[in-house]
Amino acid sequence: MMETSGAFLLGRQKTTICTIDRSERLQQRLLLFSFVNLFLTSCLGILLRTFPYLSLFPLNYKNVLHGHSHFAFGGWIMPVLLALVLKCFPELRQTVAFKHWRNIAVLMLISAYGMLISFPLQGYKAVSISFSTLSLISGFYLAMVSWKASRILSPSLSQKFLNAGLFYHVLSSAGPFATAPLIILGKAGTPVYYDVIYFFLHFQYNGFFTFTVLALIYKMLERQNVSIKSGQKVFLLLQLACIPAYFLSVLWHGPSLIFNIIGGVAAGLQVIAMVFLIRDARSLQWKNRFIKLLFTLAISAFILKNILQFMGAFPYIASISYGYRNFVIAYLHLVLLGFISLFSFAATFQSFAIRITRTLCLAVILFLAAFFTTELLLASSALSALLKYYFFGITPLLLICSCPFPLGILIMNLELKTQLATPQSHVD
Repeated sequence: MMETSGAFLLGRQKTTICTIDRSERLQQRLLLFSFVNLFLTSCLGILLRTFPYLSLFPLNYKNVLHGHSHFAFGGWIMPVLLALVLKCFPELRQTVAFKHWRNIAVLMLISAYGMLISFPLQGYKAVSISFSTLSLISGFYLAMVSWKASRILSPSLSQKFLNAGLFYHVLSSAGPFATAPLIILGKAGTPVYYDVIYFFLHFQYNGFFTFTVLALIYKMLERQNVSIKSGQKVFLLLQLACIPAYFLSVLWHGPSLIFNIIGGVAAGLQVIAMVFLIRDARSLQWKNRFIKLLFTLAISAFILKNILQFMGAFPYIASISYGYRNFVIAYLHLVLLGFISLFSFAATFQSFAIRITRTLCLAVILFLAAFFTTELLLASSALSALLKYYFFGITPLLLICSCPFPLGILIMNLELKTQLATPQSHVD
């Protein structure tokens, strides 16, 4: 047993400096790949918006949509969170052999680019499913090394959040693995089929992504030696809520009222947790007001997301939210763009010592302009449909307002690449 642990852990001090250098290079490369992938994701989003005007386009809309969503998860969110975890958890990256981090990163990126190509070309077929499975496996690998390392590290609240997030990633994989048997049994397109898909999405959004972001927030607080007064309460409340909150994801086909009650209680626990989170998050020290603003917007999006989940427990609201597609898209973008992405921007600029130049400010402003305008258009168009009032011109407006996304992200990429090449961006 001791020999196995010795092979897994870095026990030779003479390799520490070399390992740290390699780890820093890996973090920076992961970060750059992540932001390039965010740009590609936004380009796919623009392509989806142009489909109504592309009558002879050779690719299928749903296949491109699958590529867009899978690449957003596997190409943007997973790599950027891994880069931030490696940066913010030095004890974790120094405990686990470098080869494991390298292998995880390679698996993530190979699977992401595989999904980017295969899903638009063929949809859910053998090749795309294989790359999707490989993406899940990269998360299993990350969970394994993190859990194993945490056994010998001093216990911390941030590590508990991280381990919980990785647990929910593993749990979420039951959804994709259950779809193949359901298809074989002729259940494709049935409520139970979509329920297992929502199972995956729920535990990715509300489990893996959320708990990993909170792990990074509390790690920042720990490294700043800030007194954490409510972190244990946040952790306990969100842990109690995460699994039963899945019941909110099955309300679309009108199950028993007990599902609304259980889901509503879970959503209420999440809202209470937000009160305690705000108490702690207010103590974070940021390099400047611009980064603090991004973080504030991210937390605001997270709070709004939890309030919307609580409202969705009421039968009438649930029927509306699932009955209008633009409501669903607005909600998904609120989480992925408003919460996860804005937090990732703030954490990247803070942790990697990125200078807030005018160019970078312009890039972020373009992103924010696209985010707020498209969210407003999606929500208002769905609301107008609910009120039986036709919203004229929504399709071209969404296309026009989405264009700043790739432009802002491209500028962000160029600025990050320039700054990460300079020594001042290498501080820990």
